Amino acid sequence: MGLQQDGAFINSYIWCAVGAGLGWLSGRLGARGNHIVLLENLAVGIFGAFIGGDFVAAVLRADGVNDAVFSPRSLGLAVIGAVVMLLLLRLMRTLVGPLRHRKSVVRRRD
Repeated sequence: MGLQQDGAFINSYIWCAVGAGLGWLSGRLGARGNHIVLLENLAVGIFGAFIGGDFVAAVLRADGVNDAVFSPRSLGLAVIGAVVMLLLLRLMRTLVGPLRHRKSVVRRRD
């Protein structure tokens, strides 16, 4: 692999770490003891970091910056993407309501 491809992989690892860290922090600040909520926050944080750091950075890139080199701008966009996605997840949980841990029992009428 060349140096440019290695830089692209480094960006992916950095965005993954940033998204996971923000998702973990969001799960801990939410004060919910549910492990599923923590895993959802981690996944959504990582997804948001990739969307912000890769997709949004590519859309906003007009100056021809090389994608394979680490840039603080893409890191900032990864943080913003993760935060926005985590806020959307929190809004969705508020509107929809809490998830149920068990299936509801359907009573039969005899």
